[in-house]
Formats: sequence, structure tokens, C-alpha cells
Amino acid sequence: MDLVNLMYRYINKFINSDTLIKELESLDLSKYNKKEQEEITKLLGEVKKVKETTPNELDQVEKNRLENINHMLKLLGNANKSEKLDEKTSEFITKQVSQLESDKEAIRDGGRLYTTIFELMTNNPVVNKYASKMNDLELLEFITHYISAPLPPEIDQEGFNDLVEAGIKEDKRESLWRLAFNYNHKHKDFTLIEDYFISKRDEYYLTELISAVREDLDMPKLIKKIVKTKDKDFINRVIETGQSYSLFEEDELKELNS
Repeated sequence: MDLVNLMYRYINKFINSDTLIKELESLDLSKYNKKEQEEITKLLGEVKKVKETTPNELDQVEKNRLENINHMLKLLGNANKSEKLDEKTSEFITKQVSQLESDKEAIRDGGRLYTTIFELMTNNPVVNKYASKMNDLELLEFITHYISAPLPPEIDQEGFNDLVEAGIKEDKRESLWRLAFNYNHKHKDFTLIEDYFISKRDEYYLTELISAVREDLDMPKLIKKIVKTKDKDFINRVIETGQSYSLFEEDELKELNS
């Protein structure tokens, strides 16, 4: 799993080639058989060669990443100014802002340097062998260790739902929210997640879900589900928390208050 984690962190630009090389060098090779050790040693040599011979460039992907970070920082900054925020929500926002600011300052690989190492990591037989061994819960936790990953594993809706079901079985609400965040704008249906948060009357994670992936949600249908609970306390908590983020349109608030 160490090697799979390194691959995932690199392709999503959570680490650069300098860190990748250091961590490849520090891998405990005793965990692998002789053939795998040879493959890992070969991979390390190939990555080093690419690093030494290929310049790092600020490509469009990296520019977009920085723009997205700035956008999220602006949204979270505005939300944190609300006087209606409870302590738990404020702490959460502060934590996310700190993480985003740290990510913004980090140097990432770009251009041909990135794409060449990307190919080396994703086509490595040892990486692929161990990635294929993960069960649904392990894959869920693996994907959601980081949020807003630009390149999460490619899975279809059925595979996505399997991960959601694994998270529901273990009541992994934070992981479910992060899963949706990582697959925002990737044509996924988040109905199972929203229904679970509603069934648990969890306004915190429900509003976090709306905040993160509103564009991918059927908001009129979601509002109707909330109202259908007829749980006034829950509905009022959703409204109060949602207003802290300015999540709802006037017509949505009117229906929630009906």
C-alpha cells in the first residue's frame, strides 16, 4: 500500500518528484518479494533520470489547480465571517483553509516532467498489483484520505455506489462527504450519500455535501426530501447551518420553512 499511496499522491500533485524520490528511497523493500524489489529499484532509477533531464514547467493544469485553491479559499473565507457559525463548523473551516493555503505554497511538478513520471507510476506492475487488491472499504479510505483530488481512481456509478455502501455500513460520514468532494463534476449520482445524511438527521454533513457538490445535486428533489421528514428540529438546523454558508436560494428557504 505504501507504493500505491505514493503513486496516488504524486499523480494528484500532493507531492513533487523530490519528495517522491526520497520516499521511494526510504521504502521498506523487505515487504516485497525479490521480483518486486527489482521493479521498485528500476522505478526509482527511472524517476531519478527523468528528474535530472527534464525541466519543471508551470502548465495549464497547475494554473487551474492554483485558481481552484484561490476560489475555495475565497468561499471558505466568506463563510467563516458569518456570526451564525457554531464552534464545530468554524473549526472545520479553519482547518480546511490551513490545508489549502499549505497546498498553495507547495511546489508541484508540471509539463513533461509531470506527465513522464505520471506514466512511470501508473504503469508500474507492482503499483497496479497492490492497487487491485484493495477491498471497497480500503479503497474508500484510500480515496478520501485527501480531499479535492483532481485525479481520483476512475470508477463507474456501480463501483461508486459500492464505496458509498461500504462507508454507510461503517458509518463513515466524513469519508462519504470527502468521496463526493473528490468526484465533483465527474458525472456521479450522490443520491445514496444525501439520503444517508438525511436518514441520520445530520445537518452538518448534509450541508457540507451541498456546499461541496451543489452543482451535481438535484436541489429541488433534495429540498423535498428534507421537508418530507417533517422533522422540524432537523429542518431548522439545516436552515440555520445552510444560511451560515449562504447555501440556499430564497425559493428553497421558503419551501424549507413551509
